[in-house]
Amino acid sequence: MALLIRTLFGLLLALAVALAAAADARFMALSYHEVLADDEPMTPTAVRASDLARQFAWLKVNGYHPVSVDQILAARAGGPPLPDNAILLTFDDGFKDVYTRAFPLLKLFNYPAVIALVGRWMDVPAGGMVDYDGKPVPRSKFLDWAEVREMQKSGLVEVASHSYDLHRGILANPQGNTQPAATTRHYANGRYEDDAAYLARLRHELRDTIAKHTGKAPRIIVWPYGRSNGAAQQVAAELGMPIGLTLVDGFNDASTPTAIWKRQLIENSPSLQAFAEMLRVTWDPNPGRSVKVDPGTWPSGEDELSPTLDRLLTLSPNIAFVKPAIQGDGREMALFPTKLRPVAADKLNHISWQTERRAGVPVFIDLPDAWLNEPELIADLARYVNFAGLRLRAAPGSAVAESVRKAAGRWVWPLQLAYALDQPPTSAQWAALQPGDLVVLPATEENIAAVPHEMARRVLFEFDPSLPPEAIARRMNRLEADGFRQFGIAGLPDSVMGPIFPSLSLRWQPQLP
Repeated sequence: MALLIRTLFGLLLALAVALAAAADARFMALSYHEVLADDEPMTPTAVRASDLARQFAWLKVNGYHPVSVDQILAARAGGPPLPDNAILLTFDDGFKDVYTRAFPLLKLFNYPAVIALVGRWMDVPAGGMVDYDGKPVPRSKFLDWAEVREMQKSGLVEVASHSYDLHRGILANPQGNTQPAATTRHYANGRYEDDAAYLARLRHELRDTIAKHTGKAPRIIVWPYGRSNGAAQQVAAELGMPIGLTLVDGFNDASTPTAIWKRQLIENSPSLQAFAEMLRVTWDPNPGRSVKVDPGTWPSGEDELSPTLDRLLTLSPNIAFVKPAIQGDGREMALFPTKLRPVAADKLNHISWQTERRAGVPVFIDLPDAWLNEPELIADLARYVNFAGLRLRAAPGSAVAESVRKAAGRWVWPLQLAYALDQPPTSAQWAALQPGDLVVLPATEENIAAVPHEMARRVLFEFDPSLPPEAIARRMNRLEADGFRQFGIAGLPDSVMGPIFPSLSLRWQPQLP
């Protein structure tokens, strides 16, 4: 008994130490881009210089403390803790207005910051044009190396890599979609890059071209569009950039891997009130609302994707479970390139990308049960298809689930898993859920009654579409009233304006703190 008590005490002490260390290294990172004059046309990722000055002043008056990367690393290593309300300021893309408008404010307030430069843009000679995401922009709109060196010499500004030439889209599929270069297999002449070619391209585009101008190689990679994956993060670390900045919202602490620090994107020059709310208020994410999409039910020879996207856009779920294969000639046929199955058509990446970009709905691939023991098939899926997560019939923490996560995780990040079970998990299985993962259960009265209320944010109840729509809508409303706000339907309603629509659609949902 004494041994058990000592063991439990030791575990509690270790947990307390870990929590204290996490709190000591807690910070929020902010991602700025252009800094515009008040009379310049607004762009989606810009901030007005006057608004930036107000935001910097608000930080100082309200007890927020911009910190350097050195301070963060020291706190994570057990050194001096970060001050309360620590903030990491970052400026992406290397616009000249970072020097002319942001740098004077950094000096005025004595705030440290990180600037992220794209090597190819910096290499464009004076008088030339920069290809800025497909739009020609005069080279004069971007920093020159003398300005970069001056900011670095001040001791306030650290120079990071924004890659050499990954800040662009590349051809990703036969349908002509362009997708982020860092995470996409380039499609050309009817073929995709293999692993060796993809990794070689990453190494080439993540090479250091900054040190020869500044005397110091970057240790930070700021991922273009916030997109990376496990392979890209590994390459960056091998090239001397173990610190990675993403565009995933949220706070960072000692438990956040250095390769994937979160950042809050500053958009549309927020008002001071909106800026303060972003830092002060922790908003719950929208509840999960799901539908199922089965390309195998689409009429042969017809373009059913566009009407499907229209229905998704109107219904506004935030999860689409999409099947990756169809039945053809009495056999299962994949919708993506693989040598492990017959391929009906290479169109799943197109479906997934259009669903995300046009309808605004993240895609979870609904894995067939037979695929769960074929990690290489799942790896092929992750190589060639853009998706947010995987749905699988396996228990959280099981060997099968971890094999699936490992197979896909090298090529897709962040990766969420949705565990489709027939009945609620055990206590150990609930505890095995990783952040962002969820459990999908049939919306039966028995299952709803058996799920602890504290797990309401980790479970999604799925309704049988063959039930009367009015009955489904009533039960969804009861779930909402009982605090179980995550639910969906195992199909895609033909009529988005039927009785289910106001209960399922996020367009009807207020955001609650």
